[in-house]
Amino acid sequence: MNTSEGKKNSTTGSGRLSAYFSLLFLIQFVITLVILLTDQNLQTDFGTVPKYFIHWYGLLATGLVDIIAFIVLLAVRKRSMVGVGVGWALFMAIFQIADIATYGMLNVGLSAGSFAQYLFGVTKFGGALPYIPGMYDLLFAIYIIAIGVGLFVYRKMPN
Repeated sequence: MNTSEGKKNSTTGSGRLSAYFSLLFLIQFVITLVILLTDQNLQTDFGTVPKYFIHWYGLLATGLVDIIAFIVLLAVRKRSMVGVGVGWALFMAIFQIADIATYGMLNVGLSAGSFAQYLFGVTKFGGALPYIPGMYDLLFAIYIIAIGVGLFVYRKMPN
């Protein structure tokens, strides 16, 4: 095998890895969509406002970025785009944890600890409207996985 064939095979392999990485963003989008459609607490600030509460729009925006990232990462299999994807996943993981600090915006008087339990608890939060517990945990986990996979893919891709 000559050098150009080896480079072509390496590039093809890293392109495939980039495509696998992009799938994580599609999964993040689907999870976000499920949360948006099923979490009535997010939709109505725990029943205190008509649909849709500002946090719902924030999650919608991040979901749209996820689906755009999926498309871009799938179409543009470059190391720099993988780096941007890792940056977005890192930002979102930090953002989800920092979201706990927004408990004061809620109209129901939850403490930071109670809001964190609602967001990241795997059992239903007492007194909450219908939602699927564990979805925020799952979304957070996929962002963390995306960071690890993205860093691996980034290292494997040629400059």
